[in-house]
Amino acid sequence: MRQYTKAKALLASLKSIPDYRVDKGKIQYPLHEVLFMVLFALLKGNTTFKDIWGWMVYNEHNPILKEIFEKKKLSIPARSTLHNILINTDNNALESVFRDYFSHYVKQEEIAIDGKWLNGSDANGQYVEACHKAVLNILDKNRRIVFAHKFLSKNKKSEISALKEAFDEDIFSDEGQIFSFDAIQTQAEILNRLDAQADKYIAKVKGNQKGLQQKIVATIEDLKEPMDRYIQEEPELSHDKKYVTREIEIFYTPSMKQALYHEKFQNIQSLVRIKKRLYGPVTKEETFYTDYLMANFRTSAKDFHEKIRAHWHVETYHYHLDMLFDEDDHIACKDPFSIAILRSFALNLLQIFFNANKERKVLPTGKTTMAEIKRTCLHDDLFTSRLFEQECCT
Repeated sequence: MRQYTKAKALLASLKSIPDYRVDKGKIQYPLHEVLFMVLFALLKGNTTFKDIWGWMVYNEHNPILKEIFEKKKLSIPARSTLHNILINTDNNALESVFRDYFSHYVKQEEIAIDGKWLNGSDANGQYVEACHKAVLNILDKNRRIVFAHKFLSKNKKSEISALKEAFDEDIFSDEGQIFSFDAIQTQAEILNRLDAQADKYIAKVKGNQKGLQQKIVATIEDLKEPMDRYIQEEPELSHDKKYVTREIEIFYTPSMKQALYHEKFQNIQSLVRIKKRLYGPVTKEETFYTDYLMANFRTSAKDFHEKIRAHWHVETYHYHLDMLFDEDDHIACKDPFSIAILRSFALNLLQIFFNANKERKVLPTGKTTMAEIKRTCLHDDLFTSRLFEQECCT
């Protein structure tokens, strides 16, 4: 008989989430058991409310769940009841369980922050930005694990206020972290706060910050030659069948404490220009892009490239949410955040297994990819249960 120690500990943590149902004495379907079964169903490849419920019905005698729940019989709610339970779950309480669980799996040395649309949250069927909700995902770049969310009920325009709240909630470690942001979060109040905390940042600057970008471009043109340059060529074709070459240039004056003086930003030490070239071997077409970033520290062009590239892990995380868990296609018009948290929970468990076994042939197919891990879950309940028992990082 297996112990399922960590699975049972998670079940106990889920029990701390308050149940919205009033008459506690008549509850047939305990909230913590329902949430655990939904998570197990997601790992098994069931992504819609209908599929999750169908999996639960066919697994009411599942021996693994019986052992984890320490019950001889499982109670499966009706489909409508399951839907009501999920849309009325206390998102903040579920988020607290999520953060506590994955706090043991991350180090928070480098952090990427980016928002993601919940495209199925369009309540009015208008399919415009104002109708959608979004989630701000906070990711450990080295572990590729999201360890916290902020819920954006007023679409992605509320990312800035949500990020400020995240800093106030003491989500992050004490000092010495490196944060990377997309352009929407390149705000003086946020970056100056990090600088005052002795944290580092790399922040993207786009055309919507016209004055700042123009000043960076003008400064780079005045300096003419970069302090360091690194050229990186992707050996394989990208997803859109193109070869990618990036040239990373770092600009600052060694004798100056700051690379750029700005009345709002306190400590800009490095300016970064990335020239990107896309080449289609079939069409013979070339496309060029230029991005600008700024940072409050100095390092080599190669190191900047690696840190910037690590930020893209959050985009890969979003890609996996859509490709492995169909997040973009999931219709959750009312309060979609609880199912979004559970999807992140499931994806993190897959990622932890991948991190530990990416160089090993431990799956039946011999390949250790995120898709193959999910496929193994589909066919093997015992393997799925083992994902809950994975060791924390050291």
